[in-house]
Amino acid sequence: MNTMIPRNKTAIVPAILQGVAGTICIFAVLTAISYQNSLHVDGKIIIGFPWEFYSSGTGYNVERDEYMGFEDFKPLKLIGNILVALVIYLVLHLSLRPLFGKKKR
Repeated sequence: MNTMIPRNKTAIVPAILQGVAGTICIFAVLTAISYQNSLHVDGKIIIGFPWEFYSSGTGYNVERDEYMGFEDFKPLKLIGNILVALVIYLVLHLSLRPLFGKKKR
């Protein structure tokens, strides 16, 4: 027998893709807003909102009489930031849906 797939089952793929794209956009905006470049002050770059997931910098070590650098990346905090972006996307999507949603006939 040939049965057609119900329309509501095929509509989930565009909704998931829209959710992923919205989450990535919100994550990118929050990361761009929270970017701190203090290289001219103390030589440090900080990225992350609400948790700092990447930092790097350089500085002068008086004891060794040389410049030293460091990099610090925390993947769990990056995942936490992505989850925060997902929650913000869902809150915005659900609260603004009545304003911009399609009218059903």
